[in-house]
Amino acid sequence: MHTSELTPAVLKELRRPRPYPAVSLLMPTHRARPERDQDFIRLRNLLSEARKRLREDPGVERDARLELEEVLKEETFQEFEDIIYAGDGLLLLVAPGEELQTWQLTTPVEVPTRIVFSDTYLTSPMVNARLHARPYYVLVLDQEMSRLWVGEGERLTEVEDHGFPAPPEIPDPEDAIPGPLYGRSPSAIREERIRQYMTDVDERLTRALDAQPLPLFVVGGSEVLPRFEQVSRHAAELAGRLELAGQDTETGPRLAERLAPAREEWFKELVRRDMAALDDARSAKRFTSGLPEVWTMVAERRVSLLLVEESFVAVGHVDEEGRLHLGEVPEETEPPIDIEVGLSAETDIIDTLVETALDGDAQVRFVPDGTLTGDGRVAAVARY
Repeated sequence: MHTSELTPAVLKELRRPRPYPAVSLLMPTHRARPERDQDFIRLRNLLSEARKRLREDPGVERDARLELEEVLKEETFQEFEDIIYAGDGLLLLVAPGEELQTWQLTTPVEVPTRIVFSDTYLTSPMVNARLHARPYYVLVLDQEMSRLWVGEGERLTEVEDHGFPAPPEIPDPEDAIPGPLYGRSPSAIREERIRQYMTDVDERLTRALDAQPLPLFVVGGSEVLPRFEQVSRHAAELAGRLELAGQDTETGPRLAERLAPAREEWFKELVRRDMAALDDARSAKRFTSGLPEVWTMVAERRVSLLLVEESFVAVGHVDEEGRLHLGEVPEETEPPIDIEVGLSAETDIIDTLVETALDGDAQVRFVPDGTLTGDGRVAAVARY
């Protein structure tokens, strides 16, 4: 059992074809009581229903069924409460001959409960969760230690890769001066060493951004922050900055709390830019709205920007010729388990729309409810 970071390479691996059935189990989780007390009951019911479906599905071979039933036993998960309660949703993935994967989802919207048997894993929930959570980097600069965090919503996880955490390099013996590494009094030597350190941090940051491009927030005191911005190749692309010293030893929750106003302003500015892009597209006749029309444009890979309201749900399926068939959104049941076997079952078509748009190299963003009321809650900008 393991989790990992959802990089483009990992996502590609998850989407590759697998022997039937590749089993995907999705459920909401809660970080606080009393809701979290029901999570293990929900998980137990989900596992029981999945084992039942394995026994009833004639397409599942006996050896595969026995293997998967053994993995999907309740006992497998009793020692992993920290995984179950760590986020807003839990996605379990397992296929014949493969290790069980657990994915924690961080998202501001409600996670449904689903069981999917198919020839590949269900990846749209984790993709949509990341889009809803709007992932970002936080670079904390300090003379003693610089750290990089990756954020999803209000949750920050420290990056321990690409050279982070990044301490200042010890000077060569011939360059060493008595006292602390930088000293306390202004001097040309001190200024040069800070500049060299910030240049080194920027090189490490570049490696992280090359591996996973994300919006960047920078936090630091009045000495290091201006010097970083002077030497960094990313200074013009900052999503936000916070001039605050001493954050290199701060916890993730406290750092996220202090960064919240900057993140909120960044998101508002992003929405303003997106709405301006829609207005420009209308004038240039490269705009479309409403799910049927947007679906066609996305399927033709003509979309450069797709905007969807955060809680928009549409149920349907896509036939073998790629045509969209919409259905009615069902009322929630208790427990709310949507069982899907194969690729033609009805499902949340917004998941498919988003993944198809991303596969076509479109930018996809969720916007606040009410932003696209006059456009059927979904709108797109065409490339041509």
